[in-house]
Amino acid sequence: MLNWLFYRPTTGQQVKAANPWQEYWGETYAPELKRALLKPVFDKLESEDKIGSLIVDIGSGASPVTRLLASKPERKRICVDIAADNGGTPDELRVRFDAEKVGQAGVLSFRKALLKICGFLEIDLKSVGEVELVDTIVVSDILNYVDFRKVLGGFAEHVKPGGRLIVLNLPYRGNRLLFSGRGLKDNRELYSFLEERHFEIEYKNFPKRSRNVKDESEELLVLVARKRGGSGATARM
Repeated sequence: MLNWLFYRPTTGQQVKAANPWQEYWGETYAPELKRALLKPVFDKLESEDKIGSLIVDIGSGASPVTRLLASKPERKRICVDIAADNGGTPDELRVRFDAEKVGQAGVLSFRKALLKICGFLEIDLKSVGEVELVDTIVVSDILNYVDFRKVLGGFAEHVKPGGRLIVLNLPYRGNRLLFSGRGLKDNRELYSFLEERHFEIEYKNFPKRSRNVKDESEELLVLVARKRGGSGATARM
């Protein structure tokens, strides 16, 4: 695995800083690389009208990659991050929330986040748990840090049939002191989980894998998966 070549790993203690993202990620966040890897995928899906109007960016960080997507009158983005500032604009809501608490109705932080989101989308709180609203979910560089099944499963329930999940992840990359014991350790775990949740993989790429390497279990992965049940052709990239 070429982890160390493409990211500067962090193995020390968390650094206290005024910027909350700096405290969690320091200089290893690599936003430029994330943008470079995801922009071609976004552009391809946009050209085929497969991004949609409501986008959720999980683990969005200080510079959400979903800002690469064009602004449109009907388009809204919800950026979820444990260090978000709870701010926003008419087309973007930033929600400070621990993604592992998704779906936990008894947790105060979840109820607060849900209220913010319903207000932003101008929908009835009572209906949000029963309605599949989301066109696209983007998950970049967080699956090592969370119970990935709980996070992906909880958010994926709100994806429309035919909607998409876009993942960028490199197993074992980052600050291992903060890793979850239930984080993604093998890309093949993700494939089987998506199948169980009725997603079909449309596209996967290993942009840093050497040509002679066949094992994809711990490689840097860019993946697009579509939720079954909706209309629309499979993406070709």
